[in-house]
Amino acid sequence: MSTETFADQPLKSVMDNVRGIPIHALVSVPAIADASMPLVFVHGLGVSVRYLEPTMSRLGRAHYVAGLDLPGFGRSGSPAYALNLQELSDALAAWLDARHIGPAIFVSNSYGCQVVVDLVSREPARAIGLVLNAPTMDPAHRTMLGLWFRLVADAAFEPWGLALIVARDYTRAGLLRVLATLRHALADAIESKLPGIAVPTMVVAGAHDTVVSVAWAREVTRLVGISTRTASGATLHVLPNAAHALPYEDPVTFASLIDAFVDRLRASRLPR
Repeated sequence: MSTETFADQPLKSVMDNVRGIPIHALVSVPAIADASMPLVFVHGLGVSVRYLEPTMSRLGRAHYVAGLDLPGFGRSGSPAYALNLQELSDALAAWLDARHIGPAIFVSNSYGCQVVVDLVSREPARAIGLVLNAPTMDPAHRTMLGLWFRLVADAAFEPWGLALIVARDYTRAGLLRVLATLRHALADAIESKLPGIAVPTMVVAGAHDTVVSVAWAREVTRLVGISTRTASGATLHVLPNAAHALPYEDPVTFASLIDAFVDRLRASRLPR
């Protein structure tokens, strides 16, 4: 494992016009020579790439990292309506093409996991591996009111700084867009897509996460690749002191897990 992972690397803010919409992103600077295993970060519902930056910056010296604000969120442009799940994953694909990134290791949190799984289930060649941190939505808790209560409960376990980022991002996106996106998230049956995921996958769960239970994380781990003969399957890491937003609350631990995952993928691709 590279010790350079834990030395913060400044990230560059970039803007690309993707299908007529300005898309903001943070990317490694300077780009490292070996970008054969880029790390692509995808944020959760209503927020932006900003809360992923602590983890990204710790990985940016040893790996090429890139994370976008999905259309309608953060500093990216806003379509006239809230994009549904497939439209967001299509936008992710178009941005990857615009940036000439791929195939990649996708690192996603919360609703970002649904976006990534949707994309990779339809375009598997885009992925080398997946890191699914706190993947939504648990079929046992697919109600809007219930989810809001669980989000509020989770806030007690998150750093105060995160609350400020979330408040700013939700205000920028607008309540109507956030609620519409939430409806799309609740309607997505991620459990029907996970069995077709063939690439190596790491699922990460926090024991204090009130939004995504450890039981659901275990089920996600079990489901990954079960209907695909050549699938590599998934591993589960449960962190006893973590909640829902691990990339912000404990970037050192999360970066360490990702760094080790990349090392395993790299070793598995070496000639034998």
